[in-house]
Amino acid sequence: MMITQRTFTRPNQPPANPPANPPANPPAQQPWSALQHAATDLGPTPDGRTHLDGVRWDIENKPNGECLEKGVFSDAFFNPNKVKDVFLCIKPFTDQPMNAPGHALLKFEFEADSPVTNSQGQTDPGLAISVEQHFHQGEAYDPNAKNPTIHQLGTWTDALEKANVNDHYPLQVYRLLLNHDQQVALLNDRVAEAVKDHQNSMYDAINNYCLSNLMDGVNRQVPPEQQIPKTQPDGSPDPAAVVPIFCPNNFAAHNLIKRDKPEVHPAKPKPPENPPANPPANPPTLLMV
Repeated sequence: MMITQRTFTRPNQPPANPPANPPANPPAQQPWSALQHAATDLGPTPDGRTHLDGVRWDIENKPNGECLEKGVFSDAFFNPNKVKDVFLCIKPFTDQPMNAPGHALLKFEFEADSPVTNSQGQTDPGLAISVEQHFHQGEAYDPNAKNPTIHQLGTWTDALEKANVNDHYPLQVYRLLLNHDQQVALLNDRVAEAVKDHQNSMYDAINNYCLSNLMDGVNRQVPPEQQIPKTQPDGSPDPAAVVPIFCPNNFAAHNLIKRDKPEVHPAKPKPPENPPANPPANPPTLLMV
């Protein structure tokens, strides 16, 4: 009978030939950015207003006025039937070649007697809806990032602070040529999308991003002759329907905005990166004799 020698590993003993350089632990995943928050639908109020939670009303600031990566969120009430105007807003990336690609969002302005309100008694003239990459804390925009999308809701005042102060970009505003029924329908459509769970809806710079979602919403409210195609006749992506800073001409060609110059909200300049720790005192006054 042949006897086969068997080797047993003693418990709690290191391997006989440990790897020279054991793999490092992967970096811990950062939490989601405190500047973003998904909205939730709290149901209609008895008087027919929409009631949402998770709406950004403000961004916290440093002593020098710069924004922290921390939003101020609250609930929000608004009456969709009191929407007065809807605007296409374009944020050019002015520190990039050709200001591209830029960002697109929608502004919904309400009648003066029916502003957006919250449970703390604050009011705002409008609501902004922006489809964005859902960032982890400290992340910056990367068109190739494998992040989910988030449909960020905020007040119009907050949208200006986000663009002009946080991002240091201007915001160009074009009034959409929609009738009142189309305005109400577009608002309800965008809010319904915003309160959905988008954690499995991955960001894609061609097919699932700010402008593609915005155009989907607008196209659903207008007749076929005004709907903006996303592709050219050969099936390739149309730059005017993919790159936000190029899209106003496309909207104008489909009679969705006028060809007038937009209203521009300018960017706030960045403060100096390294201000002097002890600014020089005022020079002594010279006495003329």
